[in-house]
Amino acid sequence: MSLLSRRQSGNLPSIMQLPDEILEEIVSELDSQPTLLSFALTSRAFAEVVIPRHTEYRIIRTRHTLPGVWAHLARRADLARNVREVHLCERRNYLAPDRFPTTLVEKSLDDTENNAEETMRILNMDKALRNMTRLHTFTWICSAHEVRPPVHRSHGDLIFSAVRSLPALKRFGLSGRFGLHAESIHLDSNSTSYPVWNISQLDSLCFLGDGWVRPGNAIHVSRMLARSPDLEYLEMPLEYQHLAACKFPHLKRLKLTLQSGTTSSIDESRTRFLTNHPTIEHLSWFPIGAVSFPPNALPNLKTLQANRQVMDALEEGSIIKRAIECLDIHSLNAVTFTNLNALDRKRLTKLKLHTFGDITSVHHLAETFPNISWLSIPAIHLPTTAMHPVPIKLRDLLTLIPKFCNIEVFRGQALWHATNQDKNIMHKVIMGLVVLCPKLRELDHCDFYDRRDAYKRVVIFREQREGERTKIRYEVRKPPSRGCFDVMDGAFN
Repeated sequence: MSLLSRRQSGNLPSIMQLPDEILEEIVSELDSQPTLLSFALTSRAFAEVVIPRHTEYRIIRTRHTLPGVWAHLARRADLARNVREVHLCERRNYLAPDRFPTTLVEKSLDDTENNAEETMRILNMDKALRNMTRLHTFTWICSAHEVRPPVHRSHGDLIFSAVRSLPALKRFGLSGRFGLHAESIHLDSNSTSYPVWNISQLDSLCFLGDGWVRPGNAIHVSRMLARSPDLEYLEMPLEYQHLAACKFPHLKRLKLTLQSGTTSSIDESRTRFLTNHPTIEHLSWFPIGAVSFPPNALPNLKTLQANRQVMDALEEGSIIKRAIECLDIHSLNAVTFTNLNALDRKRLTKLKLHTFGDITSVHHLAETFPNISWLSIPAIHLPTTAMHPVPIKLRDLLTLIPKFCNIEVFRGQALWHATNQDKNIMHKVIMGLVVLCPKLRELDHCDFYDRRDAYKRVVIFREQREGERTKIRYEVRKPPSRGCFDVMDGAFN
């Protein structure tokens, strides 16, 4: 029975009796894919409304040119208006799956030779983007090592002009050879020649690439940053010279990435910026040399990815206990971790340990930080009795891991190295750990998944039916997808 017939029969929920235009507006307000699917699973009538008109028109993520899809979105403004996110990626970027509409694309109208021509494809992209009045996220991620920009400069400017015009845009990310052709401040004193400079009112911004640190673009970038005073997420090259002059009262997430190289002279201005932004909760920063902070700096810090210099600076003279939950500190060993005073030890739940000496020092970590639920350790260590690093023995690992009584996720290849990559032995190890660690739910697998630049996961399931013993099983899964606007870049997934 068709939807129209069911409406006429009255055998539908009240919401489905509404006029089509009102029902469409209601469903258009649903942002997320899970919410849409939940709505669609309620009944066949709901499914007919949602699939594919909405399920295929929330997120576009593509590694391909897709001339037919852009022609379709340019032609169908009624569908394009519901797109919330557009992510353009280079061909080799598999960090997340591709997503774009297919069901309603009409090959006879959209997949034509005329639409495949590059200039027409860009014109269709421009029109399609302007149709996306609800779009809040746009990212274009390309390799910094590419010799050429991803499109001709005039084509890129046309796309960015369309993005700039979008009323709902809040998150904007560019990585690659963008902005290199922009006129310097001497030729463009009002910062009007390059559309990116006039994008404003963002809450999340990711800028990576040589174009953003060109001396001639420095004032342009500063003006653009000033147009988004409510930024909560910022990712920029460490080398950007004018960062210390910026002020973002609501900044919570900051990632400073070294691109081409700089000297330790830049550290002081980065430290000043951090000190002036006590709202920062998540930070990834690797200074070049030693740094120093006031004793009450970064009071709201929750996640830190850095080198030892940053942790030493926070420790020195600290008068507060920071509620840090996640730590990834390069070159800091287990003994030093147990002696940290600048953080509330009961709040730490995730720890990535890069080096340690005796295995007992990690035992002390379990005692010092009793609420650790996520732990990553290296496969080798340097005991005081050894001259060179040695693999961790299996019996030591089986004694160590249960010491972390709240452990849920154990990362790293230590277990696999200790079992010589033997999957039969590893099966017994997993089943034994499940008993010793009742909360354990995930381990790293030995197979590396190149497309997502991470190891596969061993996901553990505990299933219990009434009156039966708990059944334990596990699956090997791909690592989770990753995207823009993640300060830790998946480090604590």
